[in-house]
Amino acid sequence: MKFGLILTFLLMMIQVFGQDVHLSQFYTNDQLLNPGRMGNHGSDVRGYLNYRNQWRQINNSPLATYSVGGDKLFHYDQHDFNVGAMIVSDQFSGFNTVTNKFILTGSYPYSLGLNKLRGGVQVGVVTNSTDLSIQTFPNQWNYPAGEFDPNIPNGEVNIRPSQTYLDLNIGATWARQFGQIQVESGIAVNHVNRPKDTYFSSVFERRKMRGVFHATGLVPLNGFQLEPKIQWMWTTKANDYLFGSLLRKFTVDKNFTSFFGGLMYRHGINRTFDAVYPIVGLVYKQFEFGLSYDVNLSTLSSGVKRVKSAEFSLVYTMAPSTVKYKILPCDRY
Repeated sequence: MKFGLILTFLLMMIQVFGQDVHLSQFYTNDQLLNPGRMGNHGSDVRGYLNYRNQWRQINNSPLATYSVGGDKLFHYDQHDFNVGAMIVSDQFSGFNTVTNKFILTGSYPYSLGLNKLRGGVQVGVVTNSTDLSIQTFPNQWNYPAGEFDPNIPNGEVNIRPSQTYLDLNIGATWARQFGQIQVESGIAVNHVNRPKDTYFSSVFERRKMRGVFHATGLVPLNGFQLEPKIQWMWTTKANDYLFGSLLRKFTVDKNFTSFFGGLMYRHGINRTFDAVYPIVGLVYKQFEFGLSYDVNLSTLSSGVKRVKSAEFSLVYTMAPSTVKYKILPCDRY
C-alpha cells in the first residue's frame, strides 16, 4: 500500500512540476514566480524566505522546500534596474533526493503612459542528486522470498547518482492603477533553453518548457484591502490553478501596520480537486509573516490520513530611499 502511494505521488510530481518548486504562497517570492516581477515593490532592497513541508504521512518521508533570496535596486544614469540572487533546495527524504538551484535574476522597468511594464531574465545552475543504494529495481526482486533484496545487483549501468545543468527563464509583467484599484499581471516561461534533465547517462531527454500566468489586484474597502490572486501553470498537457483572495486590515500602530487572512484553492491534474488552504499573516515594521496550511482533497488523500502541508513565508522590504518631500532653504533665515 505504501509503495503504491509513493509511486503515485512521484508520478504526480513528475507530470506536473518535474523538479520545479511550487509554493502555495506563490506571491511572496518574486524571483520564483516570475523574473519580470522582481523589483516591483517600490523599495531599494527586498529579501524573502520560504519553507514548505508536505506529504510527511507517506512512509514518513516528507518533501521539504527551502528558498532564500533577495534583490537590490541600482541606478545608472536615468535608468533603474534590479539584480537579485536566490538559493532553492527541494529535498525528498524517501530516496535522499535533493534538488538545489543557484539563481541570478535581472529585471528592468519601463513606463508607457499609465502602464508600468517590467521584463526580467533569470539564469541558474541546477544540481540533482539521489541515493541509489537505498532504492530497489526490478532485477532485485527475490521471487522465493517474495520481496526486494537490496543485496542483489540491480543490473543498472546507465544511471547516474547526480546531474548538473544550466536553466534559463524569462518573464514580463504589466501593472496599472484604475482609480483606487491597482491591477498587476504577468507571464513567464521557464526552461527556455530546454536543458537535459535525466539521471540516465545514455538517454537523451530535455525539460519541457513551463508557462506561468499570474494576476493580482488591490481593492480598498474602508480600512480593509481585498487582494484577489490567481496563478496558472502549464507544461505539455498538465495544468495547475491556484486562486483565492486575502483580506488585509490596516491599523494605526506604527509597528504592527496590518494583518491579513484569506482562503486559496488549488485545482490539479486533469481538472481534479487538489487542496484548499487558509492563510494568515501580519506586517511588523518592514517584515511580513505568512502561514498557510494545505488540506488535501485529491484521491491520493483517501489512502493516507491527515494529508496536509504547512508553509511559512517571511518577506523583508526596506523602506524606500526616494525623497517624497523636498525642503528648500530660505535665504532670509
